[in-house]
Amino acid sequence: PYLQRVVGSGTLRVGMDPTYPPFDVVREGRVGGYDARLAEAIAGDLDVQVAYRTLALDTLYDALASDNVDVIISAQPIIPDRQRDVRYSVPYYQSGQVLVVRAGKANITSVAELHGKRVGVELGSSADTEARRLQRTTATGMQLRSIYRTPEEALAALTHSEVDAAITDNLSAQAFFASHLATVSVLSPPITDEPYVVVMPAHADALAARINATIERLRASGELAKLMEPGDK
Repeated sequence: PYLQRVVGSGTLRVGMDPTYPPFDVVREGRVGGYDARLAEAIAGDLDVQVAYRTLALDTLYDALASDNVDVIISAQPIIPDRQRDVRYSVPYYQSGQVLVVRAGKANITSVAELHGKRVGVELGSSADTEARRLQRTTATGMQLRSIYRTPEEALAALTHSEVDAAITDNLSAQAFFASHLATVSVLSPPITDEPYVVVMPAHADALAARINATIERLRASGELAKLMEPGDK
C-alpha cells in the first residue's frame, strides 16, 4: 500500500533536516544537497515528483510514524533500537572514519602500519576516539597528535609533512581530496562502518524494494558517487 499510495498520488514526500551541508541544505528557498539529488533520482525511477518536508532532526522519525512523510532521506545512520519500527534501505554513503596519507606513500597502506607513525586528528572528534582505540589495540606504537581544531587542519598538517597520516570522517576526507588531488590519498576500506540509509515504514516492502533497486542501479553505473560529489547539481 505504501508504494501504491506514492505512485497513485504522484508524489514522494521526503522528510529532511536541511541543516547538514553538504547533504541537506536550503539555498535561495530551494532544498538541495546530496540527499536531495538522491531523492530526485528515486522519484524519477518511480515516475513521481518530490515534495520535501523540512523538519527538525529530532522530529523526523515522528513524522514518519504519523504518516506525514513517506521516507526520510537526511544523512541518517542505522539505529539498531529502531529497527523494529522502521525499515532501512541499503547504504548509499559511507560516512565512517578513514585513513588518509600523502599520495605515493606506499609504506602506509592500512592502520596496521601506523606503528611509530605520527597521526593527526581533530581534538575531541570521533576520529580522535577511534585513533585512541587503535593506539591501544592495532597500532600500539602510533604517535597520536590530537591538537587540531578541525579535520581540515589535521589534513593540512599531513600535506605539510607535520604528520605521516591523518584519520577523519569520510566526508571531510573526500572534500579535502577534491581540492588536493595530487597530494593526498584516502585509503579503503574505511576504518569504521557508518553508513547513511533511507528510512521507511517497517512494512513498506514494495517501496523498499524499489528504493534499493534505484540505489544499486546508481551504484553500479557510477552515478551514486557523482551524486555524492561536492556542489549542487
